[in-house]
Order: sequence, then C-alpha cells, then structure tokens
Amino acid sequence: MRGRLARVLLAYAVGLAIVCAAIVRLLALQPPEPRVVVLAGVWRGGQLVARVPVSAVGERSAELDRAIASASAAPASGEEAPSSGEARAADVVYETISGESRIATQPAWLFGISLVPGRDGVVARLEGRTAYVTPDELLARQGYDKGTNLESIGLSIGADVPLIVALLAERLQVPARDVTERASIRRIRVERTVPDRAPGPRITAETMTHAMVREAALDAAHYLARGMNEEGRFRYLVNAPDNRSLAGYDWPRHAGATYFLAQAAALSQDADLRYATLRAASLLRDRGMVTCGEHRCVAQDPVAEIGSSALATVAFVEIVRSGIDASYRPIAMDLARFLRSQQRPDGEFMHQYDRAARRPIDVQFVYFTGEAALALTRAHRISDDPEDRDAAQRALAHVVGPAWNFFGNRYYFGEEHWTCQVMADLAADGAPNPDALDFCLRWQRFGRRLQHREGDSAQDTDGSLGMDPVVTPRVTPVASRCEAAVATLDAVTRAGIPEAERRALDLQTRRAMAFVLRHQFRPGPTHLFADPEAVHGAIPGSPVDFQLRIDYAQHAGSAMIRWLEVAGPP
Repeated sequence: MRGRLARVLLAYAVGLAIVCAAIVRLLALQPPEPRVVVLAGVWRGGQLVARVPVSAVGERSAELDRAIASASAAPASGEEAPSSGEARAADVVYETISGESRIATQPAWLFGISLVPGRDGVVARLEGRTAYVTPDELLARQGYDKGTNLESIGLSIGADVPLIVALLAERLQVPARDVTERASIRRIRVERTVPDRAPGPRITAETMTHAMVREAALDAAHYLARGMNEEGRFRYLVNAPDNRSLAGYDWPRHAGATYFLAQAAALSQDADLRYATLRAASLLRDRGMVTCGEHRCVAQDPVAEIGSSALATVAFVEIVRSGIDASYRPIAMDLARFLRSQQRPDGEFMHQYDRAARRPIDVQFVYFTGEAALALTRAHRISDDPEDRDAAQRALAHVVGPAWNFFGNRYYFGEEHWTCQVMADLAADGAPNPDALDFCLRWQRFGRRLQHREGDSAQDTDGSLGMDPVVTPRVTPVASRCEAAVATLDAVTRAGIPEAERRALDLQTRRAMAFVLRHQFRPGPTHLFADPEAVHGAIPGSPVDFQLRIDYAQHAGSAMIRWLEVAGPP
C-alpha cells in the first residue's frame, strides 16, 4: 500500500513539474518585435498627453519636440493649479519594452493576474495598427490590484481589465469587443527612464543611515502638517495621482497622527510641526472628547470605542513629555482613568461604552486591548500612578497568556504591534514580562519567515511581508511591524538575550525599514502626480496603490523615530 501511494505521489509530482515547466516556457518573456521598442511619453499634470516612438532612450525628434511644446503651452485636461502656485513644464519619460510574452485574455481574472503590478503592461495589434498600455499609465489611473476583489480576506488582486481594454479600443479606434475578440494581445515588460531625474542610490539594510531615516521621518511629518486645515483636521485620505481628497475620517487615526507629529516636533524642534501638533490636539480635545459616565472619553457616537481614547492618551502624553504643552496632562490622566474603568478583573478590556446607559459593553475588537495597554504605560510616565502600570501589566499578561491559549498558538499570530510596544515600555519601566518577551520574539521569528528577499518577486519587495510572489505587499503592515520590532530590539538589549538573536532582529528591522523608505514619495514618480509637492513625504498603500491615508505616514514615521532612539547615535 505504501509503495503504491509513493508511486502515485511521485507521478503527481512529476506531472505537476512538467505542467509548470510548460506554463513557464509558454509565458516566458521574449525580445519584443521590433527588437527594441522605446516609447517617449509626454506627461503634464499627472496625465499622459502624448506618446512618440523613438529609437533610443533620450532621443529627441521633431515630433517629440512639438508634443512637448504643445503640452507645456496648455495644462492637461482637468489639471488644477499646483499648491505651490508655479506652472509645471511637461515631463518626458522613456519606457523601454524589454520583453513580450503570450497572455491568456480569457477569463478576465486570469488576464488581470498575469501582469506583474508596476512592471507589466500590454500591446495589442489589429489590422496593422499597434497600441500600448504601459505600467505608468496603469499607475496614473490606479489600474493595478483592482481586478478581482476577495472580500473574505480583504484583498484585491489583478489589473483592471476593463480599463485596459477601453484604452486599447480608443487607440486602435475600434469597439472594445473587437479588442477582446480580434486583436492580438501580448504582455510587455517595461523599464522606465527619466533623463532629467537620475535615480538616487538604492536604500538597503546595508546602506540605510541615521540621516536617511531622520530625513524620511520628518518628510512624513511635514506631509501630514501641510495637509492640515486651520481647524486641525488632516487630509485623511488622498488619491496621489490627482491630489484629490477622498471621503471619510477616523478619530483613532487622527489621534495616532497627532502622536507622530508630537514625536517629530520633539525630534526636530521645528516650530511648524509644533504648531501643527497643537492644532491637531486641540481639535481632538475640543471636538472629539465627550462624557463617558464619570470620565471623559473620545467618541462621536452614542457608543464609544476605547481605541479612540487610548490613542488620544498616547498623543496627549507625548505632547506633555516632549515639552510642547503641559496643559494636556490632566486630560490625559482623565482618559487613563476611563480606560482603567473599562478593564475586567482578568486584565482584558471591555472595548465599548454605552454613553446613554452609562455602562461598559463587554465586546472585543482587534487592536483595542493593545492600544489601551500602551496608553496606560505611557500615562504612567507622567502620572507615576502605580494603578496605570498595574493595569497595563495585567492587560499584557492576559494578551500573551489566556487570550492566546489555543492549539497551534505557537505557529500563528495576530496583529501584535501594540502588544510588543507595551512589553518594551514595561521592561524599560522596571517591570519586565519574560512571557511577553518570548511571545514577541516568536512573533518576530514568524515575521522573518514571511519576509521577502531580493529576487522573490518581479517587484521591489525585499524586506516586505508575504507568502507568495504574486500579491503586492502592503507598506503599512511592514511599517507597523517595524514599530514592534524596534521595541522588541530595545527589550532584547535590556534582557541580555544572546547576540545572535539581537543581530537577526536588527537585520530584519533594517530590511523592513529600507523597504518603507524606498517606497516613500521622496519625491516618487512625480510625472504621475498632479501636484508632486502636495504628496512629497507621503507613504503609499503599496508600491502600486497611491492612496495616502494618515495612519500610513504615522506608523512609518513612528517606527523611524523609535529606531533612531533605539539604534543610538550614528
């Protein structure tokens, strides 16, 4: 029986290898026809306004010069004046097609996932006419990772096939149906060159310096400050290509961004960042705070969630500790008392409070327990109230103990970036928890197994997190795990953990942070942006998702500043 099973498995493995090899051979990139294709694109206001084939990168022709002059004379359709008030000249960007391959155009979802985000586009040929859709066009129109939406896991993958077909149909001057049924469509691999903008040296774990990290953190802070109105409200969600503010707001993320601004103001002693911090904090204090029973809390609805109060506490404590405004101390203390009143005897928190009924609601959501525990460790720094530290200790013991007691708990982890910051805070405060340190070390080892290495993907993913080479890694999970990794590194140093563990954690952190720095808009692909100055310093959702949310900058910037503290002087 065993022999028969072994033969079946061997036959399956051989058959699978043959099929995979055939697919790789079928879809392998080949030199394009003609052998070298270079497309000179003329961009204005984040839009492609002309495209001229040339024979080499940097080549200028009469046709290209006419296109540049025409684009520079008038703004692109829908372009608004840049925030700087200065007119922008047209940008010329060369896209070299380095390879072509076959592609399955049906079904549409397979077509979409066959393109490497940010690297691949398509060429279509029909009745002697040729049309291209390049990666820069898809980036400008945010056409990657918009094909198939997997709602159950909150993931969207694959290129926007209807968008690609519509662009091809417009350029081939045929109905969209003719593109899908009659045209020859092939995948192309494209390399971008901007002659007037030489790329800087690639940031890696080995080349990253303190000066780079400090500058990146302050650029992220200035991005948040520039987007704040006089009331203190941030531009919460921005679409970078057209610099359009999108709907929505969130008090916990407002509080987190305020905390980061306070960190950056303390680091830089910059008056503009200090003023922005106070504007954001005053809005949180005057518009966000309400009564929750005997205490004050942060809420907008009849039912308050403790995450908003927790991160507001963290922000107000940082404002006091950094010497920005000591008047926030009693407010932070009252918020800390509210959080303590929400704690159960076992250390867990009740995550909601019914303001009308004046009672807690014993439900739990992701993040809130860690945020509340962190708020109490930070509150203890300015209160010296042993109840704050005791509450944080009991919450941490619950999170890494009974709350995580299930079969397989050593092989699966949740979102623990707040947990490990609490662990490090308590260790620095003379109350180490060896079980929590062990928990965080295991979580970091788990993260190392998921960390991409150079060459794992056709995208620039070194240092990011993922389990496959297909899904585009998100930047913010990497940044938030950096916050936890740096905190764990600090605790490891204090606890005398073997040097090999510390070195592995240090390299892991550096590789992750280098990934974040490489994808920060400093300045980013400016020809794709309507107003590059407005988004300078921002952190995108992913290498191909150019939506900018305030917590993206907060997590990345807080991780950078914490790393500067833990890594010590350069």
